[in-house]
Amino acid sequence: MRMEALRIGEPLNGLAVWASAYGKRLGQDRIYAVSSGSPCMLFVLDPAGTRPVQQFALEGSDHCWGVVAAASGVYIGGSGILYRFTHEQGIENLGEMIPGEFYTWRLAADNEGNIYGGCYPGGKVFQYNPSTGQFRDYGVMVDGEQYARCMQAWKGKLYVGAGTRCPHIVELDTETGERREISLPEESRTEQLVYDLNIVHGKLIIRITPSSRLYIYDLKLRRWENSIDHVSGLSMSPPDRHGNIYFIKDDVLQRYALATGMLTPTSLAMPEPAGDYGWLEGHPLNPRGSCLAGVHRDGTCWIYDPENDRHTVIDFMLQGQPVHLQSLAWGPEGKLYIGGYFAGGLASFDPATSEIVSRRGIGQIEGMMEAGGIMYLGVYPKANIFAYDPSREWNPGLNPRLAFSLQGEEQDRAFAWTRAGEELAIGTVPSYGRHGGALTLLHPGTGVRGVFRGLLPQQSIVSLAAGQELLFAGGSVWGGLGIAPERKEASLMIWDVNSRRKVWEGVPVPGEKAIPALALDDEGKVWGLTAGLLFLFDPFTLKTERTVQVSPADWEGMTHFWRGGNELLYREGILYGVAMNTLFQYDVRQGRLEVLDEDARLLAADGEGGLFFARSTALYRMQALAARQEEL
Repeated sequence: MRMEALRIGEPLNGLAVWASAYGKRLGQDRIYAVSSGSPCMLFVLDPAGTRPVQQFALEGSDHCWGVVAAASGVYIGGSGILYRFTHEQGIENLGEMIPGEFYTWRLAADNEGNIYGGCYPGGKVFQYNPSTGQFRDYGVMVDGEQYARCMQAWKGKLYVGAGTRCPHIVELDTETGERREISLPEESRTEQLVYDLNIVHGKLIIRITPSSRLYIYDLKLRRWENSIDHVSGLSMSPPDRHGNIYFIKDDVLQRYALATGMLTPTSLAMPEPAGDYGWLEGHPLNPRGSCLAGVHRDGTCWIYDPENDRHTVIDFMLQGQPVHLQSLAWGPEGKLYIGGYFAGGLASFDPATSEIVSRRGIGQIEGMMEAGGIMYLGVYPKANIFAYDPSREWNPGLNPRLAFSLQGEEQDRAFAWTRAGEELAIGTVPSYGRHGGALTLLHPGTGVRGVFRGLLPQQSIVSLAAGQELLFAGGSVWGGLGIAPERKEASLMIWDVNSRRKVWEGVPVPGEKAIPALALDDEGKVWGLTAGLLFLFDPFTLKTERTVQVSPADWEGMTHFWRGGNELLYREGILYGVAMNTLFQYDVRQGRLEVLDEDARLLAADGEGGLFFARSTALYRMQALAARQEEL
């Protein structure tokens, strides 16, 4: 018998402003800020006011990293779509930039008003000509690199920052399409990506990650001149009237004199990366001078007066959009915890009271688990592990607090979690342009941890399950974004927790590229999911005993696959799982598969037979166990 899913609600609502542009409307300053969400929202802000002037939905897009102002309008890069905003016409969807490129990075404009942008997964660059309404595809900037991340136009050339296997700068002739690379300083060759790129007074200013080192290159003399450590992005400011630029270093807004190389901290603390900067004229903070402005992730606007070294923050009370759900896990007091995608956030749902409590101030939680009354949260990027005590007041920075980071181990996403004796086991995907996930074992009581890399060569660790002495880990041939797989098939690993050693590794299902979910049955056998295939593996004979097709999956059409929302749970002879958005139950003894829902992601089960899953931004509940009891 098939059960109807009950919609609980949308647990998370948030803002994630990463890009903005600055201009004027009838002589008055305007800020054009875009928040990623479902869908993205354009907010037109008056920096001298307290409320948004206008707001528009960008249908068809859920992310935005690039906004640029030109004479013909304000251009916005979305999910492979370019939009234009004018005060006369509102929002126009200009269409798909390059077929097959579904993620858009930073935008730039040249002196003729042409618009440029970079894409993923092809690492291509496009041009949009407002006069003709035509797009031009310049192709892949660097062979083997999937990210064309940032760019700026200067004297008939477009300078493009790319990576992620190693950083690159490409000088593209926008007329002929010819390109050449600018050699980077030797010490940067082991890094990943040119993340930020600006041009000021003939100086090319870039920031390279993960070191966050800024470099300055003279485009006329064609030589590197200076470098500065500990700089955060996503851009540099346009110059002030003295030729100074501003950027964030050591969590403080700093002024940098290009002529002398002098760096001066201001009074404005900036603990988060700055987005785009703009200059305001005649703002109330300094009616006779110029003020620098920017927009925080939460939509508040900071304004800095360099003449008097003072600042203010304006809260426009912008309304967030529903956030896609990214992770589910049970926590203290029988509550279900929910993590959000991109805009982040953490919510809790109490099944006893149906109360939902939402919290902002935490990033994208890829996976989490409770231990000793504490929720451990795996936050992207840098695979930062936060500890949150639900019995105490929510206070980001203090509670949740950063317990440790796996950035130094070149890890980025902590998807897989399980208990392994007294420890928490965490499986991770490596950082951009890197292969090789890690297994981390954390003792919650002492804080002692061990990190083991290279256990599954050239694979991420995307699923975990543990018995009394053995830990099982499933791999994915995809590493961090921006690098192609080097292996053809995903492995399963058996790890001895006590002796801290791998006792076996093999391919349980030939041809399958990822094993995103694992569960143990009553006999100690391992059930696993690939993209759409359920399998049974016997750890005693080291043989795969059964495979069951749940949902069709085309590996060749996938740009990457880590977890994919796939989950697997075992309860009293029944497997409950999600594979390629198909929620199913499988009777192990009778070998019977039943599809419960065809639009589901993630999975959690309570002790009363309820299944919880996500559908886009909403949380759902289904009484799957009760349905089976009725059949019996």
